[in-house]
This record gives sequence, structure tokens and C-alpha cells, in this order.
Amino acid sequence: MGAHEDMFADVYHGEGVLQTKNGPVRVAMQNGDATQLTQSSVTVRSADGFTRTWQLGSNLKVYDKRHTLQPGALQAGAQLVIAGKVTGAAASPPGSPSPGAATYTAQVVFVHSGASGSPTSS
Repeated sequence: MGAHEDMFADVYHGEGVLQTKNGPVRVAMQNGDATQLTQSSVTVRSADGFTRTWQLGSNLKVYDKRHTLQPGALQAGAQLVIAGKVTGAAASPPGSPSPGAATYTAQVVFVHSGASGSPTSS
């Protein structure tokens, strides 16, 4: 794994709030296997069984080690670390009304490479 994936190697999934120049932004990340993939989303299952479906953002960046990949290079079965913004109900402060479920939009994906250097597809 590259340096970015190494820092998340033991993290299964999580959420937090980042301060940006435009104010606080709720973000999430997940480490696991891509179990289902469509043109607009990827479902990821972590080692502890936690599963989340991520929308693929229009500005999605995909990396395999130090190489940039096209988002279309993602494959079901790939091991990856995925991160992005959370919008909707889960992004609201506690106690504030926010109808609907949260949406997780992937902005960056780090694919764990196989021995050949290409994305794995078990």
C-alpha cells in the first residue's frame, strides 16, 4: 500500500467534521471490498461486516499506488479505501430537523493493488 492507504490500514470506517474555508463539512471514510458497482455508485463492505453505498462524485479521484486511474477502472471485488462528503440527515447537527437519509459521495478512492500493480478483482 502507499502512504495514504497506510494511515487508514487499521481503520474500518468512520465519520468526522473538517473545518474548511467555507465552514465545517462532515466527511466519512471506509476501508473494505467493493461488493457492487454501478456507473453511479459503489457498495463497500468492511472487515467487520459494515456495508455502505457511496455515490460516485463528478470530481472523483481514483489512485492505485501513485498512479491516477479513471473512475471507470474501479471493479467489483477490489479492496479500497474510499472517502468523501456526507450530506443529508447524518450531516445535520444533533437536534436539528433534516428529513431523509444521509448521502455519502465519494471524492477519493485508493485502490489496494495486487502483485501486478493493477487493481485487484478477486
